[in-house]
Amino acid sequence: MNNTKRRSIVSILLIFVVMVSLSLQSYADTTTKSTDTTDPFELTATKAKRVARVTGKTLEGETIPNPNQTATKYGLTATDLGIIWDATTDPNDKKMMVAFGDSYDEGWGGFGGGGDGKGWRSNLLAISKDADPSDGLSFSSMITDTSKPNYAKEIIHSDHITDGNSDFTAIPTAGVTAGNRHFIHYMQIKNWGANGRWNTNFSEVAYSDDEGQTWTKSGVKWGATSKFAQAAYVKEGGYIYMFGTPAGRFDNAYLARVSEADMLNKAKYEYWDGSKWVVNNEAAAVAVVDAPVSELSVSYNSYYKKWIMVYLNENRYAIVMRSSSELTGGWSAETEIATGEEYPGLYGGFIYPWKNDGKDLYFLMSEWGPYNVVLMHTTLEKGTPSPNLVADPSFEKQTSGTISAPWILEGGKGGIDKATGTSKAGSNNVYVRNDTGWNGIKQNISVSPNTEYVLSGYVKTSQNNNAGYFGVRAADGKIIKEQPFGRNDNYTKQTVRFNSGDNTSVTLFTGMWANGDTWVQADDYMLVPVDTTPPTITLKGDETIDLSLGDAFTDPGATASDSQDGDLSDKIEVAGKVDPNIIGRYSLTYNVKDSDGNAAKSVTRTVNVTGEDYTVSHVAFKGSDGSSLTKLPKKGFISASAEIRNNTSEAKEISLVVALYNKKGEVENLSGVTKALPSGSKETITGGFNMPGNNSGYHVEIFVADSLTGLKPLSNIARLEQK
Repeated sequence: MNNTKRRSIVSILLIFVVMVSLSLQSYADTTTKSTDTTDPFELTATKAKRVARVTGKTLEGETIPNPNQTATKYGLTATDLGIIWDATTDPNDKKMMVAFGDSYDEGWGGFGGGGDGKGWRSNLLAISKDADPSDGLSFSSMITDTSKPNYAKEIIHSDHITDGNSDFTAIPTAGVTAGNRHFIHYMQIKNWGANGRWNTNFSEVAYSDDEGQTWTKSGVKWGATSKFAQAAYVKEGGYIYMFGTPAGRFDNAYLARVSEADMLNKAKYEYWDGSKWVVNNEAAAVAVVDAPVSELSVSYNSYYKKWIMVYLNENRYAIVMRSSSELTGGWSAETEIATGEEYPGLYGGFIYPWKNDGKDLYFLMSEWGPYNVVLMHTTLEKGTPSPNLVADPSFEKQTSGTISAPWILEGGKGGIDKATGTSKAGSNNVYVRNDTGWNGIKQNISVSPNTEYVLSGYVKTSQNNNAGYFGVRAADGKIIKEQPFGRNDNYTKQTVRFNSGDNTSVTLFTGMWANGDTWVQADDYMLVPVDTTPPTITLKGDETIDLSLGDAFTDPGATASDSQDGDLSDKIEVAGKVDPNIIGRYSLTYNVKDSDGNAAKSVTRTVNVTGEDYTVSHVAFKGSDGSSLTKLPKKGFISASAEIRNNTSEAKEISLVVALYNKKGEVENLSGVTKALPSGSKETITGGFNMPGNNSGYHVEIFVADSLTGLKPLSNIARLEQK
């Protein structure tokens, strides 16, 4: 082989090696902990339940644990967020840190941040070593000043200037630990805007090298309009990944990363552009999760080998969960894990980091009223979340000001507002505007026949709008369901629920009949099937229970489960009650509904309380001197008394009897009264006799009889005999 051929072969081999190397590098850059693609699956989750209170005082009537008692131990009566992360720097002393937002002491009152609060601190930090969240999240300590060991201190300084143009407050949004250094991403709030919106001066990374006692502002900042005004950190493969959202609750989520060693080198941050990482160019970042996303948290579940994302979807008024095999994309549709209907004013949703090796998912959730944090639990399962069937629901994929597929301008005039600041979520919204006629938009959507769906969207109108319509048409153009709307000065949610009937496709529409110069803006559509499967109830114990009169009764209860909500046992309502002191046949009926209003088939338990209709108790026989008798004397005066109880459920006329019998069983003397004895009531009977002489074989009986002549016993009989 000549040298020329040899050099050619070597060159080809070098090119091949380089191509393989680049291919492997590309693969490493675009994947993180991918699962086996031969078995693709997604995750759903049950509706979450409160486990314990994390901050604040125990509320009136509340039964969940409150292990931290922060109001008395740390001067922390009210707060929000609860951003939690693994903060271990010594493997022999594992710990977590929990960062909170605006916090107040005993002077605070009311809902939400501010109020009439005293002791305002922009942020606080707790330390926890609690590896078992099943009974709550216990703090080991909170960061305090040495001079005030029982008062949590503000860790990242804020000037607290509330004029709306300065440093209002400094709110943590994410935390991570790398090596021996702890990092917090925080946003410096300029002012609070409308509900769910706020304005920042900037966001910045602060760090601590002394286990959270003191924090230094690093100067690594993102501007007021940054896609990373709020963040969520994930450590993976030597990198710290940073999910980001703009300020507020109505935008997309983006992704950046930086090596652990370069956390404080802004120029080293890389931004995901949909196919590769771009260094030091935030503008290259594209959405990895569509709006609206806020207060998100991401963690890896080793049991399912899936990334889990939890955040607030303000439009759904719910905390939702998504799963993915990769951080960079492929995120599943949302599963609602906590709803505002059940937990009013909910937000946040920060994943507990030490329990992600099984089906359990614990997270910290905030509640605007009473402005505190609780620990929640849900169960993960393999399943397919219901996707939003509306394509491009927030118009973020519209490339120009002209309405384009999948949306259709079906009549009149309209277009896309692109980044004009008029959207409900994200950057864009659609509008129709005209002086006359019908002006509307539509989208054709495939559906399953005979299925319940709910369609929602948001509309905002001109003041003169008086003939707006939001709804769904069948394939033949006939209206299945529509909701009229008039003037809406702010984006207002419109909702219609319908059954698809025989249709395999429907057309959603929104529009208005113009009334002079009239306009409608619309945004954030969602069409999802409605869960119509009811829960099931299963009795604990026997369906029929026999109980002796007077025995204690404890209802064994029942369990309830639902395909979407999971365990609903604590939601069961029981109709009926058992009185173990009244004989009869009792029914306990168990009912439950899921979060979609589907009612389970009622289940009934029967409890039979058996015994005598009447009971004789507290019997006393006494002689003429008042002494207690244990046998009946032959001579002298004797008295007898007893308490009679009606054990039936109704009042009946009965006879209360004290009778003296001779040795032949014949009545020698009788004392009694006939009366109606109410259900459950008691009556004392007393009678007395002079014994007839020296005759033997006599006895006295006290009992309830059918009558004073019939003397048929209706109760137990108390008896004293001669011996």
